[in-house]
Amino acid sequence: MARRDGWWVISAVLVVATAGGVTTVAALKAEADRALTHSAPLTVARPTEAFTPVPTDGDSTGADPATAEVVARLDAFAADPRLGHLVGSVTDATTGEVIWSREPDQPVRPASTVKLLTAAAALLTFGPEHTVTTSVVEGAEPGTAVLVGAGDVDLGTEKLDELAGSVRAQFPGDGPVDVFVDTSRWSADDFAPGWFRDDIAAGYIAPMEPVMMNRGLIDPADLHGPRSAEPAVDVSRALGERLGARRFGYTTAPHDARVLASVTSAPLADRLELMMRTSDNVAAEALGRELALSRGLPADSAGAGRAVLDILREQGFDVTGARLDDTSGLSGEDEATTGLLDAVLTAAARGTELRALLDTLPVAAATGTLANRFDGSVGRGWVRAKTGTLTDTSALAGTVTSVDRRVYTFAFISNGSEILPARDALDVLASTLRAG
Repeated sequence: MARRDGWWVISAVLVVATAGGVTTVAALKAEADRALTHSAPLTVARPTEAFTPVPTDGDSTGADPATAEVVARLDAFAADPRLGHLVGSVTDATTGEVIWSREPDQPVRPASTVKLLTAAAALLTFGPEHTVTTSVVEGAEPGTAVLVGAGDVDLGTEKLDELAGSVRAQFPGDGPVDVFVDTSRWSADDFAPGWFRDDIAAGYIAPMEPVMMNRGLIDPADLHGPRSAEPAVDVSRALGERLGARRFGYTTAPHDARVLASVTSAPLADRLELMMRTSDNVAAEALGRELALSRGLPADSAGAGRAVLDILREQGFDVTGARLDDTSGLSGEDEATTGLLDAVLTAAARGTELRALLDTLPVAAATGTLANRFDGSVGRGWVRAKTGTLTDTSALAGTVTSVDRRVYTFAFISNGSEILPARDALDVLASTLRAG
């Protein structure tokens, strides 16, 4: 199963089902890659003034002639056979009125648009300034330290250097300090049933442990490269190397142990931006587990999915029919409706607590998973959206400002379709809203 939202290319190896099972076909991937040519990307860092919260006192009668024209165009483009089974919802954010829909209450496989739901739940629970503090405490044995996982999966070189310097200052002399890691904060069940172990080396996911370097990427410069099969041990090893350690591995930190050092993560808003623009599954799963803990649920994939839906339900969103086996959309068993996705985006566009969600979305022909899309389209630079790609599933959900400055939110999911043709058709559908 193809499992990644590609931003420069469809990086996942395409597969073909045969009588003997699933066979990798490199030629198909090469053909797909050749199809993805584009001009230089735009440079867009943050939303323009068009993405400020929209006024909410507009005409809600649906009588606007421009709206009727937009609906007619959506109907025409939605009939594109490349879209397979299309479900969708479009809302005029000014009025809050759903102006177009097709089976918006039908649960379908949403792929990585699930990250919109995870991000919304995180903003509603923690707020955009929330940070995570990772500490190193004194171990039970002399000359040992324990790195306590607290949910930050994006420790980098600078943070590790900072921790090592502070820890070294707590130990006399220059002898080795052995470093162990405590991962007990999250469930020992670190892998969702809908994932595949091959996905670790393929770069889609890592075993979910509550502390990692660079979201488990072996090479942090390769955002779609292989991940580690033991990310927490990797952190203890990296910190231990800075302290001359001879031993590293798993342990449990002593109760009320003395804190030797600590570092703080980036604010949630920044972490969400990285997660959404690169469609990083590990980042999304880490947030899901922290949301589960905030509600007293098990910090595993099932608890995370339940937490996200419970939070949204309590905030008045209709989650009927939704099922989340994870919080990244990597599982092929996830289900959601375009009505729910659109409603979350509309709430963000109307200036609620979810406003920061819009800042995280990739920009058409400019950033993240949309960097190589919409080139030459009227949607270029105006569509902001989260992508979703699995075998037979292509999705796009976001916001766009029309030429007459109306702000629309939308969610489109195509099932039973080929990835590249469906993706092109979805871009046309979203661009139709810009021309409104």
